[in-house]
Amino acid sequence: MNSSFARISLFLLVVGFATPSIPAADSLVMRKLDTIRSQHQRLQEELRTELATIIPKVEADGDTEVAAEIRRLMRPIESSQLQFSKLPTEVAPKISRNLPDDEQAWRRELHATREKFGDSMYRLSRTALHAGFPSYAYRLVRETANIFPDHSQARRLLGYVRVEDRWVTPFAAKMARERRVWHDTFGWLRADEVDRYENGERFYRRWMPAAQEAEIRQDFRHAWEVRTEHFLIKTNHSLESGVEIATKLEEFYEFFQQTFVGYFYSPDQLKKLFTNSSGGRAPRSRDPFVVHFYKSREEYIDRLKARTPQIAITTGFYHYGDRVAYFYHDEKADDSVIYHEATHQFLYETLPTLRHVGQQAHFWITEGIACYMESYENQNGQISLGDPDYIRFAAARYRFFVDDYYVPFDEYSAMGMREFQSIPQPQIGWNYSQASGLAHFFMHYQGGRYRDALVEHLSQLYHFNPRRLKPPATLPQLIGIGPKVLDAQYAEHLKNLERERR
Repeated sequence: MNSSFARISLFLLVVGFATPSIPAADSLVMRKLDTIRSQHQRLQEELRTELATIIPKVEADGDTEVAAEIRRLMRPIESSQLQFSKLPTEVAPKISRNLPDDEQAWRRELHATREKFGDSMYRLSRTALHAGFPSYAYRLVRETANIFPDHSQARRLLGYVRVEDRWVTPFAAKMARERRVWHDTFGWLRADEVDRYENGERFYRRWMPAAQEAEIRQDFRHAWEVRTEHFLIKTNHSLESGVEIATKLEEFYEFFQQTFVGYFYSPDQLKKLFTNSSGGRAPRSRDPFVVHFYKSREEYIDRLKARTPQIAITTGFYHYGDRVAYFYHDEKADDSVIYHEATHQFLYETLPTLRHVGQQAHFWITEGIACYMESYENQNGQISLGDPDYIRFAAARYRFFVDDYYVPFDEYSAMGMREFQSIPQPQIGWNYSQASGLAHFFMHYQGGRYRDALVEHLSQLYHFNPRRLKPPATLPQLIGIGPKVLDAQYAEHLKNLERERR
């Protein structure tokens, strides 16, 4: 970092975050985005105003559950992170005529309000899509379903179908037709197997006691295999741990696909999705994402050290050659490493060809986006991503303000993998901190102003064909402003995050 620039940043931090004069990206594209964002904000404010007139009626009837739901809908959406609530599985029941008149009245009013604003938000999502902002469009689709969970078009685009009075994925509907049920402990089972599994029996070539099966499965050649819609988990730790990992990864993949929808679909494909009935799942091969989960760290190292000599310094690893993500059981570990490596896997496996992403330049984003996705949390259906207090982003602010470390963006983005990773300690760790901070910046600056550009940048990098003459576009090119402006905006973003934390 230029020392004078660092001293100015630190001075602004101390005296109260004076805002520097930063030129705006005054392009036609950005003006379109600002118009859509203004309409979005107006809809949110109007929704909160109408809900505020309903909540006293709900509270007068003593329905605390519905009142809490209305308050959740009324909360302003925080721009420094993504936040969603898990959508309900059940279709809302019809309002009973047996309810008291007052309760019938406010329930109808609430339903009509949610339906009206859900429709308005969905129409705005189509506007955002046609203006060239697919990530913003899907954010609005998700918000549509959050406001009005039974909005059929939004549910379809999010990958659900209605089966009687439930919203399920097409895969779950297929399993139901095959008389299979999902068991939170044992995964997909035939309906006639559930009682036997709950009574301690297991099937491996024949029925046997659970303890006998567990002894056989210790050998990874006979590991448990947990198959879900998008994943195949192989593990010799336990069936239960395999199901737990598969469940987390399925939820993570759904969120990832919706957040980075512009990565998986071309603009023409997205427009067709909004107008046909084929559903909203991301296209990929029939082959599932493969994950190996070992019972111990020792086995993890022993199995991988031949192909990856430095495996002992890792806590998880995605191998581009065999397209397998590797992990091991560790009671003290959190799930961040799983989300980090899964991000590499999701991005890489959209194409079947072996390729080297970020070898010559732009390597920072391949690691930065994976570090960013570590911040994913799902707490009882309340999903968040990008919490500024997450350790990666706190470290980025510390390196910038305290360690006086920042590599200007034009120089930083020009680094290939070898140059990025050959920097000695501790600077290599600081490089990863900066990558995490920049990923947060491009995802959240001014409410996600540059998010679609970042997704397009990732798409061009991971789908790049070296035989083409045209290299992937840089972020400054996609956004339409120079790297020095991005440097200043990044400093502004970090200062704003630091101020919000106080």
